Parts: sequence; structure tokens; C-alpha cells
Amino acid sequence: MDRTIESNREQQLITAVAQGDRVAFRQLYDATYGKVGRYIRCLVNDDLLTEDILVQTYAVVWQTAGRFRGASRLTTWIIGIARNIAFKEFRGKHDEEPFDESYKGADHTSHLRPEQRDRNQIMKQALTTISAKHREILELVFYQDLTYPEIAEFLGIPVNTVKTRVFHAKKTFKSALLQRGISADDL
Repeated sequence: MDRTIESNREQQLITAVAQGDRVAFRQLYDATYGKVGRYIRCLVNDDLLTEDILVQTYAVVWQTAGRFRGASRLTTWIIGIARNIAFKEFRGKHDEEPFDESYKGADHTSHLRPEQRDRNQIMKQALTTISAKHREILELVFYQDLTYPEIAEFLGIPVNTVKTRVFHAKKTFKSALLQRGISADDL
């Protein structure tokens, strides 16, 4: 979908939500839940905590919809809310490691082909070896489809830092895949 059309639709939805339109809120939820949930799951690596954060996130969206100004994409704004809630959840839990080094990617079709399942499992294992910052940046670029300027604003870092982080994340991930016998030709 064209970003201008998408932006206009998002603005209409959030405006309706701000006015208390429950149907619009359901449409907004249906349109964003998958991406927001995947992002949270990437951060916290816990299905129950992911669900809890999602509930809190959409409660905040419902309550604060009138504050959305359109400076970023709506999904980016919602992911920012979710990220803040996730960090808040971990602040109070000193005995837990907030960003577990394992990764749960959303893959619902690889079970149909054993060789693909094996490759996906190896890729998930390789992701566990890279830093949380690198996993997060790969998630934002490749799965959330954010632009570098959007990521820079979202994370509060310069665009050049985003570029550098993406470069190093890809390089580290590629190296981790090569150590597990997967080359670019295998993907």
C-alpha cells in the first residue's frame, strides 16, 4: 500500500479511536497487532509477558489516541508505547534478564517442509548469538519495515548510528549463519 494512502487511513482510524469509536479501535488493533506482537516477543521472549504488554499497550493507545500527531507511522507510535511498557516491566524485575538471548520468530509455514524447518531453526539459533541491540535493529528494519530515519527517531539515535548498527548486525548474523553451515546461497 502507498505510504500516503496508508498514512491517511491511519490518521482516520486514530482520529475515530480518539473519539471513542470502538469499531475503529478494533480495525486499528487488527491492522497493527501482528507487527506489534512480533516486536514485543522479539524483545521479551516470553509469550505470557508479550500478551500482558500487548494488553497494556492497546489500553494506552485507547486512552491516548488523541495525542497521536502523525509525526511517525501509527504502527511506529504503538511500538514505541509497547517498548516503553516492556522496559518498565523489566525495571521492577531485577532477578530476570530482560532480553533473553533466545529468539522466537513468527514462522507458521516451515513445519510443512523439514529442510526449511531445519534452516529456520538454525537461523533462530544464530539470532541467539547476536546482541539484543542487533536483534532489535534487524527486527525494526526487516520485519517492521521502518525506514532508517524512523528507526533513528524511534530509538533516539542518529541515522548514521542506525546505519552502522544495521551493517554490524547483518555482518554478525551472516557470520553466525556461516558458522552453522548456512551461506547466502542457501537462503
